[in-house]
Amino acid sequence: MTADGIRAFFDDLQASRFESIEPKLADDVVFEFPGKRFGGRQEGKRRVMLFLKANQRLFTGGLAFHVHWVGIDGDRAVAQWTNKGTTREGLAYANRGVTIFRQAGEVIVEIQDYLDTERIAETWPL
Repeated sequence: MTADGIRAFFDDLQASRFESIEPKLADDVVFEFPGKRFGGRQEGKRRVMLFLKANQRLFTGGLAFHVHWVGIDGDRAVAQWTNKGTTREGLAYANRGVTIFRQAGEVIVEIQDYLDTERIAETWPL
């Protein structure tokens, strides 16, 4: 796991290049996203991919990410980011947060997002 690899993950997500993300995930990957309405724990590559695709479709043109920094320690990486987009209902959305990745071998086995859930509650599409 490298800083460039983490930045590429967000670049691929922003561009909806899901075919580039999928091989980077373990079959039993776990993704935890905060919040009750849209969040939760997604287990398995198929469910994580469905979640990522559904998330991007909530916004016209998807969410745009800017990664401010990446730190790496052993099998873990953390990225601090901001994002923005326009909901399908025309509302401006922006947030900031961190994502923690854990890798085993060449694949990501765990992803945890931490972001402003109040901002999600205010503007996140239903």
